[in-house]
Amino acid sequence: MLRNLNLFIAVLYLLGGCSVLPGIGPVSEKASLQIQRIADAQDKLQALEHIDSLVRLDNRWLSRQLESRLLAQAAASEAFAFHKLKLDFGQQAIVLDALLDIKDEQGNVITAALTGEILVEFSGAQLEWFPLVHQFEIDTRNFEFGDDVYVEPTPELVQQTLQGFKAGVLQALVEKGHNVIPLDVVPLGQVSVGASLPGFTDAVAQQTHQLRGLFMVTGSATLIESRTTSLALDMTFIPDLSTCPADVTVSRAGFTHDVESREPVGIASNLDDSKKISYFYTEISGAKQPLTIIHFWFADGRPMAVEELPVGESYRWRTWSGRGSAGEGASRWEVLVVEKESGCILHSQAIRAPQPDLALVPAEPAEASRNFTALREQFTARTSGFSIGSDKPDIALVEVSRPYLTDVLQASLSDLNLAASFAGPAMENLHFEASLQPLAVSEVICERRECTPPPVCKANLVQCKRLRDTRDCSTCQFRNPLNNRCISEVTDPLCEASRKRQNARYDAERAACIAEAENLKRECDELAEQTLRSCEIESGFQDSACEAIKASLQSLGGDEVLARVSTRAQVSGTLLANFSNFQIGDNLETLKLDIALQPDLQLDGTLEFKPADVAEPLAECITAWGTPYTSRMLAAPSVNNLLNDIEEGGDRLTANWSGFGLSTTIRPSPLRAVFVANPNLLANCKIGLTRSKVEQAIGGNDPEFFTGTLELQVLPLPTMIQLAPASIIFDENRYSAEARLSESHLRYDIEE
Repeated sequence: MLRNLNLFIAVLYLLGGCSVLPGIGPVSEKASLQIQRIADAQDKLQALEHIDSLVRLDNRWLSRQLESRLLAQAAASEAFAFHKLKLDFGQQAIVLDALLDIKDEQGNVITAALTGEILVEFSGAQLEWFPLVHQFEIDTRNFEFGDDVYVEPTPELVQQTLQGFKAGVLQALVEKGHNVIPLDVVPLGQVSVGASLPGFTDAVAQQTHQLRGLFMVTGSATLIESRTTSLALDMTFIPDLSTCPADVTVSRAGFTHDVESREPVGIASNLDDSKKISYFYTEISGAKQPLTIIHFWFADGRPMAVEELPVGESYRWRTWSGRGSAGEGASRWEVLVVEKESGCILHSQAIRAPQPDLALVPAEPAEASRNFTALREQFTARTSGFSIGSDKPDIALVEVSRPYLTDVLQASLSDLNLAASFAGPAMENLHFEASLQPLAVSEVICERRECTPPPVCKANLVQCKRLRDTRDCSTCQFRNPLNNRCISEVTDPLCEASRKRQNARYDAERAACIAEAENLKRECDELAEQTLRSCEIESGFQDSACEAIKASLQSLGGDEVLARVSTRAQVSGTLLANFSNFQIGDNLETLKLDIALQPDLQLDGTLEFKPADVAEPLAECITAWGTPYTSRMLAAPSVNNLLNDIEEGGDRLTANWSGFGLSTTIRPSPLRAVFVANPNLLANCKIGLTRSKVEQAIGGNDPEFFTGTLELQVLPLPTMIQLAPASIIFDENRYSAEARLSESHLRYDIEE
């Protein structure tokens, strides 16, 4: 995603000086080149605060890639062809030696010899290489070229031909992005979660989520030896970033000195342009609704400025941000254009300082050898914690420190809320059975009585707390170097968006709680009305019918039931298992998370009552209770702080969980739904029955369901983090390797 480099790179590395420089041919001048490159590498190695990853590349493979790209680009130019091309990997220098055939429009061909070097560095998620020309000499004598006749080449012809080679081959190579080798150093992979409900529906909910984030290299140091090239990387990680959909695009972007009338003034190609780089200009196309983009400014891989920019609904919207005064002296600036709500990257672009000309002063090879030995010892000491320091790569060896991997995985998981849906077909039909135990004869009421008004029902809103995410999303942008105090603070827009999403969830949960409380009050009012109505009806019943029913109840034996109760419920709606608050323990040892069930289910069924051998008035009354009902499962039980050890196996981290039980509420209960909707059902039995008496008499297999409680057995599936393969891409060929975790590192062996 960070491959888009502008023309500034060409100027930066390819046009580093227009004069013909002395060659590297003599050994003493090669030693001078090595000494300067060794000094540069020592400075970069010393500047590394941490080394999070070590990469080792096979030079024979790397040389083939570089040579094939140079040969292909020269052939595409039609004016240049390599007659000879050789790359020599030595002590901290990749020396380029070539013979070049140059053809003009008339078909005349002359030959030139050139020497130079290849600079290699790691940036973003790719290896970048830049060819430099230090000597260019035309060997042909007494020739025709470009409508002129020459006895020997003139300085003007040499300069003109060199510039044509740089523009047609080297500059074009960079403009087309053929000077990059994508290398995914820390592939994130995916996390899988899930749960099943054994014994209830056998339904299974599973969810797989691709981990998202962006790695930025804040510092790197390179060690070039004859057989291998090693890179020590200091990296930072920005979670929740991904590639944006194609409908909204950045149609134009660039670093500029100023903006007038909403247009950039002077697009800069490198940091040595005559005017200061002050702004990054962006044109957004295809915005079908208003959105917000964020410009993240990085200086040498370190965040320096963040600015939110509103984008209106428009086919073409122009906007820009300033980099501020921080980061003076940086050799590389990069801007990420991020869509705020989704956190996806719309565009990235970088600009560099040009490579200064080298003054190759003759030096002793012995001095270069001593300096390289010192560099190699320093590099080895700084990377001693990695196990691949002396291993030979087939293509590439990549190793990431385990503490850094832990931090990256935690950052990518910390704000996740994963909802897995239980399969609908397995939950369409639910079957429950219970029994109605004999009623106590002493509780049968036959006398007339006065019906007192029911108590007033109230909605209890105490439990509906107003929760708020009050996390502090401010970060320090600049600090006083003398006392480390913060001078300027900015708001982290990704944190702010996450906080808004969390508060929206809190608001939705509170609204659902209030609705539930109000529903309870309404049910209470209905129940009170039903109770009063039952009392009023029952007060006029004949004592003779009541006495007959009492005698029938008294005749039932101790093991007999009054009636068999059953129901089949059709289920519609959704049932989700929500996984959140992931926390990875130190050194990838433990995983902690929360699991909550979020039901939004409607149950439509019919109660069936089959009375035993009891008096006909009572049997007929009980049979009439079998009526349709509609209930909802709305409660959201949860289990927090589930903790278990992480088991490692190949490229996977797995936490296996034990099952647990949860009770969820059915509102209204099937019995309440039937009796509240039909208040005469109980009154017609003429024995003073109330819903509470019937509920107390329910027993057998599944009494809880009929009275409004559903017991769920939840078995969480293993939570698995699967690390993606590391890969290196060249000429549309992808070479990859599976992850291998050790006690101290994550390792990848990439082979052909």
